[in-house]
Amino acid sequence: MIALPEEYQYLKPDDVLKKFTDFFKDKYGVECVAALHHNKSQTNYHIHLVFAERKELSEPQVKIASRNMFYDENDRHCRTKKEILDADGNMRKGCYIIPKGESYSGHYFEPKNPYFKSRKFLQELKEGYTELINEQIGREEDRLEVYRKDSIYLPTKKIGKNNPKEEFIRKNNEEVTKWNYYAAYAAEFMSEDHVKEVKHKEVVAPVKESIASGNDVSAYGQIVNRAVRTLNNIVKEWLRIPKEYRPEAKTDLFHQLIDYCRAKLKQPRDRGWER
Repeated sequence: MIALPEEYQYLKPDDVLKKFTDFFKDKYGVECVAALHHNKSQTNYHIHLVFAERKELSEPQVKIASRNMFYDENDRHCRTKKEILDADGNMRKGCYIIPKGESYSGHYFEPKNPYFKSRKFLQELKEGYTELINEQIGREEDRLEVYRKDSIYLPTKKIGKNNPKEEFIRKNNEEVTKWNYYAAYAAEFMSEDHVKEVKHKEVVAPVKESIASGNDVSAYGQIVNRAVRTLNNIVKEWLRIPKEYRPEAKTDLFHQLIDYCRAKLKQPRDRGWER
């Protein structure tokens, strides 16, 4: 599925479909078909694209019977004709014979390409289609970007139809949206490496620990919420520290600053972090 910006509904559907299918065929050399439509509420314009995981062989590899071949009612190959006859010498129902000289098997496609099951393929396709989508976006601020795991941001989760965890996912997405807002804000004052370090220490690592310890998945929203408040405190402290004393990312000193700002959540009034 390929989500499209709503302004795409004003383009000719046939042109959009041709552009997206041709892109896939040209890049990966396999056949694909696509359909374009809105959801019932007219809020989600998207493409369904189905593609083959195999390339068609330029010349089919067909096997020719060198002698008569006998098959029983279970499609099992038999060595002699006698094995497919009944007590009266008649061929049993469902059995059949492939005469000598006729084709009985063939390969028309290459083996499945394992690349289509890889994360690298998915990331590559997202980037390719995002660039393709942006070609039709007029304003720079409306252009799409692909989420990257190594970025300062966190991904929101899609809420499927009739999902029993809709409310839970929605609340988590709200916390993630807050993080993404403050991460972008923090990156205006410190490097992205600093923000990534906060993300890893305050979100990624705690989530992994929570999963490993068997805690309920509801802890995710709480972890992100705490990380947002910690990051906000870090920015405040960062602006108070003279530039020549600001620690580099991935240093013990910066980790001390993170720990201090997390602990500060319970102690809002103090004189600030001292190097």
